[in-house]
Amino acid sequence: MDYPTSLKTERLELRPLERKDVPDILSIFSHPEVTRYYEIETLSNFSQAEILLDHFIAMGRVGISLKGETGIIGSCGLFSFSMEYFSASLGYDLSPEHWGKGIMTEALGALLRHAFFSMNLNRINALTYPDNALSIRVLSELGFRAEGVMREFGFWKGSFHDMTLHSLLKREFQSSSVSSCE
Repeated sequence: MDYPTSLKTERLELRPLERKDVPDILSIFSHPEVTRYYEIETLSNFSQAEILLDHFIAMGRVGISLKGETGIIGSCGLFSFSMEYFSASLGYDLSPEHWGKGIMTEALGALLRHAFFSMNLNRINALTYPDNALSIRVLSELGFRAEGVMREFGFWKGSFHDMTLHSLLKREFQSSSVSSCE
């Protein structure tokens, strides 16, 4: 599997997460808006950020930086790989200060190009809360299609949660305008 070590776009660099990113992870995940649709509680201390960063590093998640800057403003990555089925799942987050600027669409576009054309994956899955309009919009802009709601799919923060399954196929991505963006 040829998972990316670094990817660049017009405005961004996607790079492996490092221990030095703990303060940025704490900054991102200390926003209740970021953790609202996440299965984790809002972070309040450095130790919690270290644990989350270790988890992201183990998953192979990459940090998102603005070109020319060293800190990260978010992260994204593929997980739950099934090379037998040529598929994986997608996860991502972004600091609220950068929402609505096309940053996540740009970052995920680069990651998806790599997944489909370098890793030879055919299908990428993504889960969202049914009412997470911002995340659904990002996925829609990338060409993902909602396949259905998985009722009470998970349990966290003391209750069961429905999740919407979205998917994108390589052939759909190839025909989209996002696939040819740099």
